Amino acid sequence: QQNADIHHRMDHLLQLSAGYKDFNHPDEAKFLTLFGSETGTAARVARDFAAACTLSPSASAMDDVDVDDLDGKTTVLFIATCGQGAMPQNGKRFLKELNARTEPFSEGTRFMVFGLGDSCYYFFCKAAKEVEAKLEDLGAQKILPLGTGDDSAEEGMEQGLHDWLDQVWPALEVPPPKEVPHIEPIKVIFSERAVLSPEDDKRAIDQFFHSDGIHAKSAPIISNDLMCSPDYNRDFRTIRIDQGDLKYKLGDALEIFPQNDPEKVSQFLHEYSSDFGDHTVVKLHSWGINGDISLSALFTYVLDLFGKPSKHFLHQLATFE
Repeated sequence: QQNADIHHRMDHLLQLSAGYKDFNHPDEAKFLTLFGSETGTAARVARDFAAACTLSPSASAMDDVDVDDLDGKTTVLFIATCGQGAMPQNGKRFLKELNARTEPFSEGTRFMVFGLGDSCYYFFCKAAKEVEAKLEDLGAQKILPLGTGDDSAEEGMEQGLHDWLDQVWPALEVPPPKEVPHIEPIKVIFSERAVLSPEDDKRAIDQFFHSDGIHAKSAPIISNDLMCSPDYNRDFRTIRIDQGDLKYKLGDALEIFPQNDPEKVSQFLHEYSSDFGDHTVVKLHSWGINGDISLSALFTYVLDLFGKPSKHFLHQLATFE
């Protein structure tokens, strides 16, 4: 019944999506949504925006388009900053092409930029500011001042994002989305298998760690020191890693995959529903995992269960009222 209820809700969302856009084919859209993303956050924000905006086709990496494609169109850019103010890898060719351009954009070329970063760093949103300044120099009309998502803000990056989006919809003269018709369905059903061995779970988790775009490596942690008060609302740590064969250069973005406390995971699953527990087996086709995995392994190694929920998560959760 739970499977049926979830699939029914996803079918409803797909029906909402049908005919949602103000064009019949992406090539007809006079609107672009682009992102420069190093760890995936800017890409996720851009894709959510593009899916919610009736004027925009799907979001693309900046390097997947030519600068000439912006001419005569309205473009919304979501740009992260990495290292010492550098542009993410999937936006470097675009930025080089933009800086080399001398021909002004034609009338009707409009844009707005949202930068993602951390104000604790000197080069806060430098890449976004550079793109905004160059587009203005080339005669493109700036619709809104630069928006910024600051990881050091009380509510994190999403605080600035939602404040900025409140200005975006009226500036584009389109209504804000009343619902979220763009949640990507997770293909999961309850498995016929009653229990999995630890070896089977390990094989499933290895699929996740070695899926496209991740290719994680296991590295021993030498030390893990808390650098702030235990009751502070953020968690700042100095982590020393035995590098081994892990190649890492100054300015690279290093993503760490922590795990949830297995005892707390078990307690959560048993309290959440009497219909399943930590040994329940599901068949999953997402996050690089294709096959059976126990809920215990899924919630311990893949899903963030105890972190502070983001506004983005709550917005999507509200769809399943």
